[in-house]
Amino acid sequence: MVRSETPGHLEQVVLLALAGFADETRTRDVYEALVEATGHDASVAAIHITLSRLEEKGWAASRTDDPAPGVGGRPRRWYRLTSEGAEVLAGLRRQMDRLWKEAASHPLLGG
Repeated sequence: MVRSETPGHLEQVVLLALAGFADETRTRDVYEALVEATGHDASVAAIHITLSRLEEKGWAASRTDDPAPGVGGRPRRWYRLTSEGAEVLAGLRRQMDRLWKEAASHPLLGG
């Protein structure tokens, strides 16, 4: 079910980062992708909280694996984009494309 709720900025960029991974990924990988893409350094904890919130909304899903050796025996959580999350991103892109098309004629934007 696609929710009418619009994701916040961090939720949007985390969804986009998830979409950039062909398979499941960990919080740390999402964090590193965001830092590389945006140049902004959000905390790993903020990314983890955002991933949990996206999961609650049905826009991301996760699973845990067996505890990894050398990681303190804690299981790792793996995240992936859901079809609902992909629909949300597609809707956001359509909205932004419409807005950019309308704004393109503004003199300060080269129009």
